[in-house]
This record gives sequence, C-alpha cells and structure tokens, in this order.
Amino acid sequence: MKKFLIFAILLLFSLFSFGQYSVGGRMGVNFSTITGRYSKDDGTKSGWVVSFPTIGAIGSYELTDMISLNAELLFITIGDKTKYSETGEGEKSSLSEYDYSNTERYHYFQLPMMARFNFGDDFRYYGIAGLYFGYVLGAHYKDKFGDDVCKGRIRYKKTPDDPDDWYLDPKYNRRADFGLNLGGGVSKEIGPGNLEAELRFGMGFLDHNKFDDKDDKGDEYKPFRNMYIGLTFAYMYDLSKK
Repeated sequence: MKKFLIFAILLLFSLFSFGQYSVGGRMGVNFSTITGRYSKDDGTKSGWVVSFPTIGAIGSYELTDMISLNAELLFITIGDKTKYSETGEGEKSSLSEYDYSNTERYHYFQLPMMARFNFGDDFRYYGIAGLYFGYVLGAHYKDKFGDDVCKGRIRYKKTPDDPDDWYLDPKYNRRADFGLNLGGGVSKEIGPGNLEAELRFGMGFLDHNKFDDKDDKGDEYKPFRNMYIGLTFAYMYDLSKK
C-alpha cells in the first residue's frame, strides 16, 4: 500500500508536467456502510448513513479523446449505523428493549487513481474505474439508548485519557483502506470549464480488524469492509486551452 500511495502522489503531480491536462475540485455527499459480523446471530443489524462533505482536488491527463487518467486528493467520510434487532425465537436482547443504536463515522484521506472513458460531444458522459488508497484521519461515534445520547471521538491508541472517547488498539484495528471505485457521470461545458455530476461506488478490500491468527476470527466471522455510494459534483478547467 505504501508503494501505491507513493505512485499515486507521483502520478498526480506528473499530470501538471504535460500539455493536455485539466484540474478542478469535487464536492458531494456520501452514503456508506461497513459490512461484516462477528457471528451469525450476534443480534445486530447494520445500516447506511449519510455523510457530508466529500471534498477535494482533481488532476486529469487526456491520453486520447476517449481515455484519460484521473488522480484525486479527497477528504471523505465513511460510516455505519448498527441497531440491535430481535434475536433467537422472537426474544429481544436487553439492548433492543432500550432501542440501542450506534453510529460511527470515519474521516478518510483518500487517493483514488482511475481510468476515465469519455463519450459524446457537446453533452458528454463517461465511465470510471480504478483503485484507491485511504487512511483514517479521525473518527467519531454516537450511541443512543432510548432518549439518552452519548457522543465522542474514536482514537487509535492504547491508553485511554478521556472517558467519553473510544480507544482502538492499532495492533488490532486497521486505519488504512485499499479498494475499488466504479462509476460514471455526465459533463457539460459551462463557462470556462466543464460542470460534472458523478455517481461512484466504492468497495474496500481490507478488514477493519486485524488478527494474530486466522483461527481467532471464528467460523461465522465476516470481514468488516467499507462500502459507499458517492454523489458528487465537480468543475474542471482545461489548462491546455489558449
């Protein structure tokens, strides 16, 4: 992953050394969840959360009229909402009786590298596919027991120093993410540049948890991976125009 990060940064800056390139900014909203479970009947139900904003910079180098390479530097939030549902034979857990829910949001620095395939003329549409690297910069949680709400930060460190915060041991909790982006959008020339609307699906490959031994997971364990759908708008300006 370190090699991928270095390569992505070099690619992004290399876009500024060629003649046929565009730069711009991106902003939007993210719908996300974290897949996974510790056991089949753990009494939990995972849901999607809305997070704002997704924001960052874009560099694009045009190889041909149809194909370009994009590298981006983004700040993106990926989260999950877990509720305790009915388990067993119609019986509720004690947490379900108190309407317990937990919402977590992880704020990532993300570096996507993608190929873009362009079609059309005046009103263009395009598809994208590529990989991304992400790293958690910070995180927050919100617990709700009926009318009682508890909020705090999620920290990656061993020693607690604030009773309202959660502490994740870096030895067993992963801050880095690596995954795949797929999507598409439409582009229209407006003013000196192009306004774009894009829908993007992202899926992480890495489990949030780390284990010393594979047997520690259990037979019913499913990895906790990021999954998100991003709706964003971008404005791109072609710096090769005279």
